Amino acid sequence: MKKLYIMLGALFLSLGAFAQHKESQNILDKLLWDDKMLNIMLDTRVDFQTTLNNGDLDEATFRGQTVKIWLVGEIIPGIRYRVRHRLNKPQAPLREGYSAATDQAWLAFDLGTKWTITAGKQSVQFGTFEYDYNPADIYQPTMAFDDLDAYKTGVNFAYKFLGQTMNLQVVNSDAPQFASDDYKNKALAINVLWEGNLFKDVLKTRWGYGVFQHSKTKFYHWLTAGTQLNVGKFTTELDYYFGNRNMDYSSLVEDVDLGIRYVRDQSVSLNFKYDFGKWKPFIKGTWNQRHDKEFDSNAYESMGIQAVMEFYPFTNSLAKDLRFHAMYAYSNTNFEGEFAGLHNKDTHSLLVGTRWLFKAK
Repeated sequence: MKKLYIMLGALFLSLGAFAQHKESQNILDKLLWDDKMLNIMLDTRVDFQTTLNNGDLDEATFRGQTVKIWLVGEIIPGIRYRVRHRLNKPQAPLREGYSAATDQAWLAFDLGTKWTITAGKQSVQFGTFEYDYNPADIYQPTMAFDDLDAYKTGVNFAYKFLGQTMNLQVVNSDAPQFASDDYKNKALAINVLWEGNLFKDVLKTRWGYGVFQHSKTKFYHWLTAGTQLNVGKFTTELDYYFGNRNMDYSSLVEDVDLGIRYVRDQSVSLNFKYDFGKWKPFIKGTWNQRHDKEFDSNAYESMGIQAVMEFYPFTNSLAKDLRFHAMYAYSNTNFEGEFAGLHNKDTHSLLVGTRWLFKAK
């Protein structure tokens, strides 16, 4: 009888293990074959770039601007996820438990039709439309966009009503430009973002305000506002950034002893785009100002303009996001205050390349 009990027990254990294996195999099969549950996408951009500063050739080289892998899907209705990892970015230092190369790793939970909660590493909810673009679609960014630490771990609460979305986000504020070294492990940031849609997509907004903790009693504030106008195939975007942070700009002013400075940064961009179908040209102007709060004077101002032509030659679903692009940009940097003795910097850039975001699975 004892042997019979042992045999029955072994049988039940093996059946349980088989059932668990079968359940795991079913989940694996869904992940592999169900496009709704798992999409794998590869994002790559390669350019040949030439840059001249004050008439001298600075660079003429091929660059792999973007090599990313995306994992995107919906586990069950109302629960979505995204993982986006850069293959051409250093994996260290580890930040917030993630590699620095992992831009996003989050889960989103829909609570009915109005509320969504997103938890994990995600985009910091700054405003502006420039900030909302995939970095692979940015050629010559504003100073503010180029330097902001854009991905942090935390939680975002989104509420949708009448075509609008209001976001309230709490994330870590451990970026060196915001947090002091002795407070970075307990500093937090709060961001509010209005994603507006008015007059049936004619006018859209991305207006944000953020407070980033530097120390127990000191906070850095950022105002970011973007307004987009859509008329037929014509789009124009006006973006503005304004805020304080700590930055080391010694390489720009050729002062190796400058170190980290407390600055107030402003950037403005104005973008005009037209959609001809396969051809998508745009012209974008930028203005930047860095005010050194320790010197109590402006360090420099810069103005720039760029003309870009993008060409999407294919209509096949697998290749519709493959594009070729060419850009010419000019910028002028005018040094002020403590650095008024430096010569202005004139920069000309020419860039040609290709970008492909394609679905591998």
